[in-house]
Amino acid sequence: MIYLLQELSGVTTNYQFSLYTHGPFTGQLLGDLDLVEALGAVRVQYVISAFGGYKISPGRELEPIRDKALEFLNENKAAIERVVNEFGAFSAKELELRSTIVYLDRDVKRSKKDLDRNGFIGLVKKVKPRFTEDAIAKALEELENKDYVASRDT
Repeated sequence: MIYLLQELSGVTTNYQFSLYTHGPFTGQLLGDLDLVEALGAVRVQYVISAFGGYKISPGRELEPIRDKALEFLNENKAAIERVVNEFGAFSAKELELRSTIVYLDRDVKRSKKDLDRNGFIGLVKKVKPRFTEDAIAKALEELENKDYVASRDT
């Protein structure tokens, strides 16, 4: 979600993301989450289920930490709300696909490669082989329709 906030809304977070197992990742953010947990502002719990994962919830010391970030939160409130409204209901798997598509779209632009729709879907499939081409195409179309990624001709 932070990656999407940074890339789609232009909010400056100063995190440097790279592509990793489950999409864009930065150890910097993980370190910050550990720090905020140690300060008692959040609770991070491992969830035992078929897929595993983590639940992050407010901690007992949330307010003092939130107060320190109040200026940033107020300045970026609309962007944060937009990203949460757009992507907050997605599962981790759905976020993984969409954030990877955004990451690869930016990477293709930076490298000045010229990929048509099928070429781009093939690139995403190569990076994320567990997703079907249909699922990739559907997520790509959603992101294109919202102008989050470049539209590609077939």
